[in-house]
Amino acid sequence: MFFKERFFYILIIASLVYAVYYLFHNNEEYVMDYTLRIEILEQKVDSLHSINGELTFKVDTLNQQISQLDNQIDLKDNRIQTLKYKVNEKVNAVDSFNGDELKRFFTERYKQYLDPTTKADSTSSN
Repeated sequence: MFFKERFFYILIIASLVYAVYYLFHNNEEYVMDYTLRIEILEQKVDSLHSINGELTFKVDTLNQQISQLDNQIDLKDNRIQTLKYKVNEKVNAVDSFNGDELKRFFTERYKQYLDPTTKADSTSSN
């Protein structure tokens, strides 16, 4: 019986030693594996931060260009409004003309097209 007890204790001790070795041995590989993964992820995060910085700069640049274009559009709109106002003044002035005044207005304005003494600028004339 003494041999059986001794064999049983040796088996228990060997099992404990194997379990402790297995737990600590795998733990080192586990830590090293995850440390490597963490470093790779940190590098990806750093590269994404730099890309994000570049994109933020581009967005700011485009926003400035949009502001400049908006200012130009506002200036063009103001110019259009001014031209519309001037055209309306002229149209209203012509609207107040009577028949004789209208005839004189258009005759004076477009007489170069009706004047028979002016020569045609066509090079294909005979």
